[in-house]
Amino acid sequence: MLKPRKVIFAPNVKRGKLKELRGIEFGHVFKYDDFYSKAMEATFTDKDGSQKFLQMGAYGIGVERAMGIIVEKHHDEKGIIWPKSVAPYQVQLVIIGNEESAVRPKADEIYSKLLAAGIEVLYDDRENVSAGEKFADADLIGLPVRLVVSGKTLKQSSGQTGDQVEYKERDKKESQLLAIEEIIKKLKKED
Repeated sequence: MLKPRKVIFAPNVKRGKLKELRGIEFGHVFKYDDFYSKAMEATFTDKDGSQKFLQMGAYGIGVERAMGIIVEKHHDEKGIIWPKSVAPYQVQLVIIGNEESAVRPKADEIYSKLLAAGIEVLYDDRENVSAGEKFADADLIGLPVRLVVSGKTLKQSSGQTGDQVEYKERDKKESQLLAIEEIIKKLKKED
């Protein structure tokens, strides 16, 4: 008959009730033993001179899992809110009113300035797409900063020094009109 064994807990672990929580698999480890090495006849010579099969395993951290964890933690009802440290781009530049003669060249100029400053930009210059659809897509994609160039921003910036752009952080409700040079300094500082 087996005797019951005393269970010893780590001294720094608090005792209490076990809780069931949701989790997500970020990485995994599999022990294969000699399953594959036997099939491949993969052996090594042991220190006693005998041939033995390799002991194998596999481990991995999936990019898809990492993205899933980030999205699970950083989102709202509109979409993803990428943390700045892992965002695929720093900003999304949205052009509204492509058909207006002054908007396209100014947006292209701002895009070039951002790239020259080393800012990673996703440029939404789609034509025949409403402003609302572009803003909804920008929220869904969830880049940290959305910049908007439109006829309205160009009119509001006339008389100002530098090009004014609507600046909005994805996790904030309010936007502000800032000079592109100020935006570049701000983004470089956060870099």
